[in-house]
Amino acid sequence: MPDLMMLASGVGLVAATAALWAQGGRRADRRLFAGLTSIAVTLSLFSFVAWAVTAIAPLTLTWVLVGMLAPLFALRLYRELQEPPPG
Repeated sequence: MPDLMMLASGVGLVAATAALWAQGGRRADRRLFAGLTSIAVTLSLFSFVAWAVTAIAPLTLTWVLVGMLAPLFALRLYRELQEPPPG
């Protein structure tokens, strides 16, 4: 499973690079930037959390916890990064 966690971190790095590239060249769509950033942060954070918890808890419990919390965290972060509605 360490390979899976390293792959998730790599995908997070690629998403972060893509978000910076999209934002740097031109004014990118706010939803695209928010989506890429939430993917990058979530994958990086939860791969680290899964790595740390794997040393303590059984592997099945770790993946169930990460599998439940990561999408909720990503969705919340995506909503926070979007522009607030005008008015």
